[in-house]
Amino acid sequence: MGLPRTLLSCARYLPHLFFLALVLFTILALIPAPSVPQAIQFWDKAQHTLAFAVLAVIGCCAFPSRVKLVAVGLLVHGALIEVLQSTLTTTRFGDIFDWFSDAIGILVGGSFFLLVLSRFVARFRYPD
Repeated sequence: MGLPRTLLSCARYLPHLFFLALVLFTILALIPAPSVPQAIQFWDKAQHTLAFAVLAVIGCCAFPSRVKLVAVGLLVHGALIEVLQSTLTTTRFGDIFDWFSDAIGILVGGSFFLLVLSRFVARFRYPD
């Protein structure tokens, strides 16, 4: 019984972890960065996809009854980041394809949650 209690006590911190990760990824998206050469442009898209997949998994685990809201919120947040990059920074540029990469990450992370983690989270939050 010790492990489920420990996991349950950790679960209450998932919303905090989600918002911390959201702030961290937003800061990383807005701080000045050197230009990415065209030859490795794919890596930028992979970073967007990975970041938003991680955010989607953490967000869905933190708020398992609000998966659609998490997905829509992250999609809007990704668009906002692209607008802020275009308007507030001089070394970053908003890119619709970055936003598409964010959407793919949200789809991947949300699907992983729904197909793999949701049963565990439900059992974990509401033990028999």
